[in-house]
Amino acid sequence: MIWMLFLAAIAVWVMQTLLALWQFRRFKALRRFGRVAIGKSKGRFLAGAIVLLCIDDDCRIIKGELLEGVTVFAKCRPFTSLNELNLLSLHKSVCEERGLTRQQVRAALNARQDYLSYQELQQEKRHVSVTPAGR
Repeated sequence: MIWMLFLAAIAVWVMQTLLALWQFRRFKALRRFGRVAIGKSKGRFLAGAIVLLCIDDDCRIIKGELLEGVTVFAKCRPFTSLNELNLLSLHKSVCEERGLTRQQVRAALNARQDYLSYQELQQEKRHVSVTPAGR
């Protein structure tokens, strides 16, 4: 009996991994258009949201995808509410004016913050690589 439970748990884990990889292909598809900022908002009692925002060289959002749901069966769908806005100038009020739900607002702002953190890290790496050794 315990072996059946063990095998069922492994099967569920493998299925979850495969479905998560299937969802990940959307990121790869967006990546062809440019840089992608990803934001997430976990839901305790509500469905969580993951926002994928493809940006150009000026940080203008050119394409977006939204993944909302509580399981790995959730599907990405187009998310055009923030198109043409600058990622760096996103604020809660702007998102709410565009009709985003609370979870979508949190995910979009998380994408902005994660992108800023990534840029800061890249700046630090460039600064360290330019600084002469031994100083």
